[in-house]
Amino acid sequence: MGRLKSVFLGAAVVSAMSLPTLSFGQPAAAPIRLDGQTLDPGIQAMLENDKVKEEAAKGKPGNDPNTAAGMKAIRDEVNGDWAAGTVAAPEMASVKNAVVKRGNVSIPVRIYRPKAAGTLPTIVYYHGGAWFVGGVEGSDLSSRQLANDAKAIVVSVEYRMAPEHPYPASWDDAESAFDWVVGEAKALGGAPDQICVAGDSAGGNMAIVVTTRRLAKGKPAPLCQILYYPAVDNRPVDAMRATYNSSRLFGEGFRLNRSFTDYILPIVFPDQDLSQPEVSPLFDATRKMPPTLIATAGFDPLRDSERAYAAKLAEGGNYVIYREFPTLIHGFLQHTKLSEAADRASRETAQAAGVLAREAIAAQEAAAKLPK
Repeated sequence: MGRLKSVFLGAAVVSAMSLPTLSFGQPAAAPIRLDGQTLDPGIQAMLENDKVKEEAAKGKPGNDPNTAAGMKAIRDEVNGDWAAGTVAAPEMASVKNAVVKRGNVSIPVRIYRPKAAGTLPTIVYYHGGAWFVGGVEGSDLSSRQLANDAKAIVVSVEYRMAPEHPYPASWDDAESAFDWVVGEAKALGGAPDQICVAGDSAGGNMAIVVTTRRLAKGKPAPLCQILYYPAVDNRPVDAMRATYNSSRLFGEGFRLNRSFTDYILPIVFPDQDLSQPEVSPLFDATRKMPPTLIATAGFDPLRDSERAYAAKLAEGGNYVIYREFPTLIHGFLQHTKLSEAADRASRETAQAAGVLAREAIAAQEAAAKLPK
């Protein structure tokens, strides 16, 4: 793998420079309307601020992603931006850190228990960030919100990432963390057969892969899946644009720009077939899967691939809830302080996740009572 270059990562510039910012709220430009949708004004203001930051960063040295210190600075900056864009979350009954040990690999996890009585569903959560950035700290507030609104224990996983650890390291850590939660479920306040997987973007991809790996090994699958704008088709940009209208319409200017995607894919998936099912689960979506909630954004270049994934799951006889939020962009869980629509979407989907988990538990219990 060649040396990595500095890239603009949405609201975070890979740079330690102090950059000008705009106050979020109403955008300066006219409303953006595409594909029969109008972009949320708070999101539009954020994207305008992105452009200011990107322009200010031109020609200035950034953090070097080829060094450990540089990657730490990049990830710290992204985590800070995510936290800054997310609303304050309700107080938890408890928040605990633990470490999952698998061979010589240590996988930190953070366990959130909301103020709710009794045995709760457990959700193992994998953060987004293109398998490159993000972390438990950056998604801390959104994980607390999920735990509170879903009335579920949430275990957030700090998996290894590229460039230091390309495919399949993130996915192996995701599977190991799920196995650990099964073993520790009762100690965590849950039950080993009442565990769902969840994730946003790259994390949504890993949630699916944890399910398919366990099914392939004959192990009990997660009870349900909660997928926020999941990365289900990770082929190169040209293939995506040839296939999906959303990739053509929203592939520039709404984050997930082509430059970022072209930069990330060879780092995360060196020498991999990008259409194989662990990389692109869309191409193995008709198998039997647990009940699944999919939440997407209207201005997301991945939107149409997520629509296709939901349709394929349904074709395979699976129970699917598909929610599309037409005014938002990819990553809206970390935009809740900037957009009322993002805040509503985050809360509504978390509540729906709790309902889905409890319905799956009820179905499981009913099935257990049937004559053998």
